[in-house]
Amino acid sequence: MKYFRICFTLCLLSVFFNVAHTQAQALEKIEKLRAHKIAFFTEKLQLSPEEAQHFWPVYNEYQKRKNKIIEERKNTSRHFIQDFRTLTDKEIEELTDKYIQSFDQETELLVEYYEKFKQVLPIRKVMRVYQAENQYKNFLLRQIRDQRQNLPQRRRF
Repeated sequence: MKYFRICFTLCLLSVFFNVAHTQAQALEKIEKLRAHKIAFFTEKLQLSPEEAQHFWPVYNEYQKRKNKIIEERKNTSRHFIQDFRTLTDKEIEELTDKYIQSFDQETELLVEYYEKFKQVLPIRKVMRVYQAENQYKNFLLRQIRDQRQNLPQRRRF
């Protein structure tokens, strides 16, 4: 019985350290991505140190609010997909309204932060913010595609 407890404890510790290591690796990847994004934007926007000091807090706030809108839109869509068969027409209409309104919220956010970006950046760099976002997103998508191509092929149905 004592042997069983020791083995069980060792297995639990092994699982715990494995999970902790995986979480640490995930956090490390997130930090690398964040650092890469900062370098990418700084280069694309050609930010001076003073511009960067004013730009990043505004941009981070914008990104946080944008991500929240997108996450709520995904949750609305997920709710519809999961519960489609049991939702009433009225509930589907409400979900659809909420989904469509999220695009309005995103547009309002763009307008709001366009004004804020103009306060911290020269106008010539403001449009570059949106271009840099698209370029960075395309860069990440290429990275994902390239990583998938390097993996052994899986059967897709």
